Amino acid sequence: MTCYLPVLLLVALLFVSGGHSLNCYSCSTNNDNAACNAGGPTTCSASQDTCATILLYKGSTYAVSKLCTTTADCDAAKLLDGTTNGATLLTTCCQSDGCNVNAAPRPVGAAHVTLALLGVAISVVVSRALV
Repeated sequence: MTCYLPVLLLVALLFVSGGHSLNCYSCSTNNDNAACNAGGPTTCSASQDTCATILLYKGSTYAVSKLCTTTADCDAAKLLDGTTNGATLLTTCCQSDGCNVNAAPRPVGAAHVTLALLGVAISVVVSRALV
């Protein structure tokens, strides 16, 4: 029995994890997702198990914040999501390393919609001219 003890201890050590802290992108109120991510991910504290992204936008103007937090705090922040006076608040939560890298795409604003519609109109005019 004593000869199995070292083998059992070795097997037990192989299954014991040293722990892993989550890595999230983090920035305070920025108006550019790429700039927000420029510093790379940061290591969260052991008690923080969630990456959060908070996006506030109105038309084509927006601000983004990213941080390490807890699932409970992120879920509580999501309760505030919605639109008031034309401004929209959107919170996203995720739990894997770097998962909030692209969580804040630039929202489609009036200027972007106008350009898209102009592009469609030009395509229609050109296609009819070629027929």
